[in-house]
Amino acid sequence: MLTDRNQELTGRVALVTGAAGAGMGGATVRRLAAGGASIVAVDHHARRLEESATLWREEFDVSIRCFVVDIGDRPAVDAMIEEANRELGPVEILVNNAAINIQGFVWDYDPNDFDEVVRIDLNAQWYLMRAVLPGMRELGRGSIINVASIAAWNGGKGRETPYSAAKAGLLEATRSIAIQAGPYGIRCNAVAPGLVWSKFVEKHEERLRADAEATPLRRHGRPEEIANVIGFLASDESSYITGEVINVSGGAYLRP
Repeated sequence: MLTDRNQELTGRVALVTGAAGAGMGGATVRRLAAGGASIVAVDHHARRLEESATLWREEFDVSIRCFVVDIGDRPAVDAMIEEANRELGPVEILVNNAAINIQGFVWDYDPNDFDEVVRIDLNAQWYLMRAVLPGMRELGRGSIINVASIAAWNGGKGRETPYSAAKAGLLEATRSIAIQAGPYGIRCNAVAPGLVWSKFVEKHEERLRADAEATPLRRHGRPEEIANVIGFLASDESSYITGEVINVSGGAYLRP
């Protein structure tokens, strides 16, 4: 069993969406579990989630509760939060990681595709924040970390209008909720990754190689590098940081 990170998150319940992927979601679960947090792992893919949970339980001595949920289904989210609170206690850390993407020219994809991306990448993220805030207010503390993207700033280089628009909205929601929730001891921040290794990146490695070589660090990000920043924002080491967006892109986007 891994017990590193000095158990800095022991006694805290962390909810991670998009948890079962081989990329940032799974890496984030491992980072928070290594810190001692109990995990509420949420994904829409049942088999992949159960397979991942089996590995996590072998590796970490923490409680792990899995939910197969469409995060855009608000009644299902309400039921999940209620059950997680009952079984593990109030969610103190929320990582809004789940997202979908549609690439292409605006005149090529169906308008319903735009609506679906916004439903998952913005509306569902907002609703999850709203759903956990009552419990955090009762605790008098909490940390929300939204996984945005540098696409919120660079328009997805013109390839992903729905995704970049939703992520830009998520950044403003992050700042607004930080202002509203701060008096209750609740922090709300975001990370904005560049292109991070995933099954998608692996599948399209040839096409995406130029993007990696264009970054100052000349490579794609690794999931654990994003997870480490999320772990920092979840912990008391970042106790005076809220309303911020941390760019984790290897210099792919250099903010002014």
